[in-house]
Amino acid sequence: MTTDTTAIGRARDFEELWTNPRGLRKLFTAVQHKDVGIRYMVTAFVFFLVGGVQALFMRVQLARPDNDFLGPETYNELFTMHGSTMMFLFAVPFLEGLANYLLPLMIGARDLPFPRANAFNYWCYLIGGIILYSSYLFALVPDTGWFAYVPLSRDFTDHAMDFWLTGLTLAEISAVGAAIELAVAILVMRAPGMSLNRMPIFAWTMLAVAFMIIVAFIPLIVASTLLELDRTVGTAFFDDSIGGNPLLWQHLFWIFGHPEVYVMFLPGAAIISHVVPAHSQQKLAAYPLVVIALASTAVMSLGLWVHHMYTVGLPSITMSFFTAASMSITLASGLQVFAWIVTLWLGKPRFTVPMLYALGFIVTFVAGGITGVMVASTAFDQQVHDTYFVVAHFHYVLIGGMLFPIFAGLHHWWGMLTGRRYSERAGVVAFWLIFVGFHTTFFPMHLTGLWGMPRRVFTYPTGLGIDTVNLLSTVGAFVIAAGVVVLTVNLAHSAFRGRPAVDDPWQGDSLEWTTSSPPPSENWPAVPIVASRTPAWDEEDDDPRYDRVRTVFDHGPTAVRATPLTTPIAADPDAAVHLPGPTFWPIVPPVGLGLVAAALLTEWYILAAVGLAMALVGFGGWAWSNESGERRHLHPESAAEFEFERSGPHAIGWWGATFTAATLVVGVSTLAFSALYLQVNAPVWPFEETVGRPLLFGGIALLLILATAASWWGRTSSRGSGQKHRHLLSIAVAGAAGAAALALVVVAWTTSGLDPADDAYQSSAWVLLAAQTVLAVVGLSATGLVLLGRLRHERHSRAAILSEYAALLWGAVAVCWVITWVTTDLLPLAVI
Repeated sequence: MTTDTTAIGRARDFEELWTNPRGLRKLFTAVQHKDVGIRYMVTAFVFFLVGGVQALFMRVQLARPDNDFLGPETYNELFTMHGSTMMFLFAVPFLEGLANYLLPLMIGARDLPFPRANAFNYWCYLIGGIILYSSYLFALVPDTGWFAYVPLSRDFTDHAMDFWLTGLTLAEISAVGAAIELAVAILVMRAPGMSLNRMPIFAWTMLAVAFMIIVAFIPLIVASTLLELDRTVGTAFFDDSIGGNPLLWQHLFWIFGHPEVYVMFLPGAAIISHVVPAHSQQKLAAYPLVVIALASTAVMSLGLWVHHMYTVGLPSITMSFFTAASMSITLASGLQVFAWIVTLWLGKPRFTVPMLYALGFIVTFVAGGITGVMVASTAFDQQVHDTYFVVAHFHYVLIGGMLFPIFAGLHHWWGMLTGRRYSERAGVVAFWLIFVGFHTTFFPMHLTGLWGMPRRVFTYPTGLGIDTVNLLSTVGAFVIAAGVVVLTVNLAHSAFRGRPAVDDPWQGDSLEWTTSSPPPSENWPAVPIVASRTPAWDEEDDDPRYDRVRTVFDHGPTAVRATPLTTPIAADPDAAVHLPGPTFWPIVPPVGLGLVAAALLTEWYILAAVGLAMALVGFGGWAWSNESGERRHLHPESAAEFEFERSGPHAIGWWGATFTAATLVVGVSTLAFSALYLQVNAPVWPFEETVGRPLLFGGIALLLILATAASWWGRTSSRGSGQKHRHLLSIAVAGAAGAAALALVVVAWTTSGLDPADDAYQSSAWVLLAAQTVLAVVGLSATGLVLLGRLRHERHSRAAILSEYAALLWGAVAVCWVITWVTTDLLPLAVI
């Protein structure tokens, strides 16, 4: 009886620990992955509907020749906002939201590794979207296209472009933060026993996608920043009269833009790799080859950006290389298609609504892939590049490769998301309307393109022979809209009035189907143990080496939210991860940053001060909250079994700090690439110029190395009485060295006589030094967190691991300084 009473009490305490707030308080404070994921998906779907309405207005304008339904300015605004909405505010955010919801369930974790940072990422995304759409309130709607080519977006547009640059930069920062979150979870938070060769395809895919986002999305953030500086400060990055080059924008944009296509396609393909096996009751064929295919696609996609620049006058040898690479990547996509076909062939397909969308995806994406091989050819692309043929190909790949899988996934996991069932009949009607409408809309565009209709035009004269096909495309667009309306009403109605869903309606093979629908806040009262690639179809592993996990994580721990930390390859239990609970702090800094952005856009600079103060208070309160409350009393009942505070790769924070450091290095490397590209390609370059202050630059390097070394020295932890003094000394040295380095960087930035409006070299050096100033502040903030941890905790381990994270960030700052020094002084001297 005593044992039963204890178990009941433990279960009650565990349930209370994981209970989230309700109502509006939940909206603003809940940080658990399912809540954040739903926010992402709902917000992104609203943007999708808005973007769809914009597309309908454009199709009405193009329904007949010489139409005056829309003027050219309004059409350009709709064209820009439609593309920007679909590419930046719908596609990637929705997929990251779906991954937010599903990944912890698929890999057997109770949450993502940094729940509060995850919520922060969402609020940045939402505020970025609000800033972009607030341009309608000021009648300053962007009109330069979703690609914002310079010099149009630099010299021939008003403040509307500032709304575009500011809003989308916040949204891209959110995407990068979410990528770090997902990558860390997949690497070290998988269920015990889920080794790499047992990971679900969706997890493999999101790991590859996270890598692509970190490498490819940073260049867009850099490009947007440089363009905004060109527009406001007068820097010369894209002004070819003083050393800039407009093609730099295209290189940076398409270094982001082409991988983004695969950032959308690969998760869509992964959804199909889950839908087809579940609805065929057959394991996915050629699992290892599918993993190799998606990994090779991720790597190759980063080297294909010139595929979009065949008409800008690049050397023939360059275009030949990218032609071959663009055609080669189709082999990997084709391998996945064959794997799905074999799975269907071997299984017993059920033509459910998710399966219909999966089959529609295969047909549509294969057609888009065929035209992709066509436009990969330089000669063919140069003929159709600025025609509606490319519009057709683009939508076949993106709608076929991303939207159809999203609809398949929504219907596949809808019972899990809502606990309700949708109408199968309405689902089938919506599918056929969308499928038929899609091909009616976009297949004729291949013909209009081949017959000479240019894209990005608001009207066309009669007599070109394209009147009927344009009308057909418009009719098809309204058929798609009807299908989307049916789908939206069906899902929305079912979410509130639908019949209750069973836990596993499809007899799925992956881990998420082993919990309830919808899952409880903690996902599993007892953390699952994985013994195969299809854990929902197989028995749990009863290996005694997992007995500790079963004991500690069966309705426990009850003092703090926690989930196991496992090794990256074999997924052996390694430690425990503390998962912070609900708080409103993550929303405060994004709101402050949004106020700063609004102040800069409206030139109401007092508001900027308020926003900056709000952001600083938000970050400070967030840090204080992290080091208070439950973390201050982190004494799990089984600390001897699973430690919460370890060093190196055994700590979740080490992975977060490592990915953050890598992101900083990628950002500065992109700035260095931009400067070196201009030096090589710009028609005018002041080769005699360098900053030329080696003693100052050398001193900064030494100070940054000292800050890194001091932080690293402070990472040790023991029970000795002098440990606290060691930490405080480490903090003092690192802080003093970092502050001195920051001061010297500011001196170099402000006293070196650099005029960013004078020429491209001075612009590059000025921006690199400005970036280094920001990085030094980041390093000092990390040291400040170490001090806070030391003062708030009696135990030495917390300060030790925070010091290690600070060392990683200071090391990244030092590496970035070397890149800056080489770019501004050493390489120009070598050229001279």
